[in-house]
Amino acid sequence: MPGHKVSFMHKLSMTNSGTFKLFVLRHGQSELNHENIFCGWIDAHLTEMGKRQASNSASLIKAYCQQHNISLPKIGYTSRLVRTQETMEVMMKTLGLDACFHVTTALLDAQEHVRKASSANMIPILQTWRLNERHYGSWQGLRKPEVLEQYGKDEYNFIRRNYYGRPPDVDLSKEMVQENDEQGPVTGYHFKEPNRKLKYTEETAERIQFPQSESLCDVVRRLTPFLVEIILRFAKQYGGSAIVVGHGSSVRSILKVLQNLSDDEIKDVEIPNGVPLLLELDLQDNSVVKHFYLDPELAKDEGKRRESRVTKE
Repeated sequence: MPGHKVSFMHKLSMTNSGTFKLFVLRHGQSELNHENIFCGWIDAHLTEMGKRQASNSASLIKAYCQQHNISLPKIGYTSRLVRTQETMEVMMKTLGLDACFHVTTALLDAQEHVRKASSANMIPILQTWRLNERHYGSWQGLRKPEVLEQYGKDEYNFIRRNYYGRPPDVDLSKEMVQENDEQGPVTGYHFKEPNRKLKYTEETAERIQFPQSESLCDVVRRLTPFLVEIILRFAKQYGGSAIVVGHGSSVRSILKVLQNLSDDEIKDVEIPNGVPLLLELDLQDNSVVKHFYLDPELAKDEGKRRESRVTKE
């Protein structure tokens, strides 16, 4: 729609000086992306295609930095979900960089890890649950066409695309049963979210309350403090750039905040797997000077693949 194009594409400045950069991307294709299943906080691994996408993303970033005579990013971020970590690991290998991954829950903790990693000539990669995918509640692990049939087109589209739409809460008594538990077959879940107390030990120690389902609005609220206080702040302090590997919903949330998109505008923003989006931001007010995909044609192709999956739902 016209309003969306104006807000999303044309907040430009007359000069590139006094800016810093974020290379933001959605993880490479995961096993559940491939199967058209609601993934959410389920820990799905990358497919072989996903690994190739991650390597290509790194090559695109390297080529851009060489072309513009700037150094590679000196800091990176992932969610706490394995598909973003695997994406970043492949990227660091392709870039020929030694990385040190660290789960962070607070600003002081993040600063200390960055200091230690940098002093050891390693790239600090901060991992936070605040970059996690939207929690899809009881829809997690279910095939999208089945959910569409059960809920009907109107409610399905409202929950998926409305800024405040939220799926039914997950039943944690079922969701937390592990595959090696005898109760596993009776839970009704083909795929399960990892046991939170086992996976999120640092967050549990800090008594962080996790969601049982989320709207995009919920994702924006839990991500914004980390984006402003750590990602943007550290990008300015450490080399003027950063790599952020997130998910469809967390990348959309970043764009909504930084570009001040309306609740209606963000509804139609799609994020392809494994194509870096460059955000160039003003050093003074963090406004978006310009943004573009490093491979626009590839981004279009990935968008068409996603549309094809949607039409099959």
